[in-house]
Amino acid sequence: MRAIPFKRRSHLQQHILNNAYQAEVLSDADQKYWVEALRQPFYVQFSTEEETILAQATETLGKMCQDYLDWFFTDHEDGAVDQRLESLKINKAYWEAIKLSWDRTDPEDLSLYTRFDLVMSENGGFPKMIEINGETPLLGCEQVYQWNWLQDMRSRRDSSLPVDANQFNEFWDTVGEQLRYIIKEYDIKGEVFSFLVDEKLNEDQEMAAQLIQIIQDVVDPEQYCQIVYLRDQLDDQGLLMQRGIGLDDQGYLVDHCSDRILFLWKMYDWSDLQNDIENFGMTEIFAKRLERGDMRILEPLWKQVLSNKGSMVYLWEQFKDHEDYGSYLLATYFENDLGTEATRLILDTHIRKPMLGLEGVGTSLQTGLGSALEERESLGYGKEGFIVQEYVPLPTAYDYHYMVGSWLVGGLEDGEAAGMIIRGDQSRITGRQCLIIPHIVSDSEILIS
Repeated sequence: MRAIPFKRRSHLQQHILNNAYQAEVLSDADQKYWVEALRQPFYVQFSTEEETILAQATETLGKMCQDYLDWFFTDHEDGAVDQRLESLKINKAYWEAIKLSWDRTDPEDLSLYTRFDLVMSENGGFPKMIEINGETPLLGCEQVYQWNWLQDMRSRRDSSLPVDANQFNEFWDTVGEQLRYIIKEYDIKGEVFSFLVDEKLNEDQEMAAQLIQIIQDVVDPEQYCQIVYLRDQLDDQGLLMQRGIGLDDQGYLVDHCSDRILFLWKMYDWSDLQNDIENFGMTEIFAKRLERGDMRILEPLWKQVLSNKGSMVYLWEQFKDHEDYGSYLLATYFENDLGTEATRLILDTHIRKPMLGLEGVGTSLQTGLGSALEERESLGYGKEGFIVQEYVPLPTAYDYHYMVGSWLVGGLEDGEAAGMIIRGDQSRITGRQCLIIPHIVSDSEILIS
């Protein structure tokens, strides 16, 4: 694995506009989101052996998560599951619905995809998992655009790519096949498939639009899909254009036409949705509706457990000595753990993360003396508690620290590794305003001048 500089394409902005979702942010050089905004663009080259290692790690981690949730939702002692849910600070009103979501069959509560954030070693060895993005994983648009970048680079006479350059990238087709399976299992054909986005976040809308296009291109061009918004949409005169999502008196989510939403993909965290429902005083009726399971929602309610960073504590506790899983894990504890191993970790350099934070929010790199070497703004997260995690340095290139996001599409136990996306940051804590770095897979040597 190594970083390779390449020459910025003269027509890159037009290519992005013609071939990318997230085109606005990817083509904006000032935001330094796509790597060609840098003075010296670069890609990361992986060997075919490293590609295999990463794919195997991704599918093994999926199986580990399946084993973990099987354990988590089993009452080995009276009240054990409730105690675990309490430790993750999940609203008690939803405990029964979450447990039923994991146990439900015929059909089960299906998953579309999961993204594991990994530290890949520059010297080989096992990748280390630093986070699980199981509930609202973004970057699918960027995943696809880097493939379009590869095709364009291959076509250039002055390309710096080796002749056998490829990519670990089967996102579009693999997601299409899983959406086909979900639509069939949930019997959505002929019904409305709704996509909930935060209208204030362009990346949410782009991801929804991409999935809708996958459905139309790969699954069924006749499948009716609609985008629904969190809030009312007003025009420049303040007049209502489209109502935001609502809730009826039976606990069903309803769209802008007040029609019940029976099939929903959401780019909105379960915990935030639950907080919104609580603010309207509708928690009990919504929780009861979720218990019945007649609203099919992606990602399913059980993903709320998997995405909670407190699950990293239980994964370490359960599998640190596991023959297949242990090598991928970092030591992780609840911050209030007074045990010997947790204390030893806190007295060394470590990462401190809020259990519900996303995109580096509220995360800090701490010394053993209790001071922060680097930290991100909390934005209100952290009241739910923190975890502490072993610190491993990210590989660096051109003043950027970078991590690999590896996609598992489908179920945890039988899902398929579908590609990787690389994010870089000049901070050692990868945040929202990161850098998207393309990759290639090749065993050829490129001389770096």
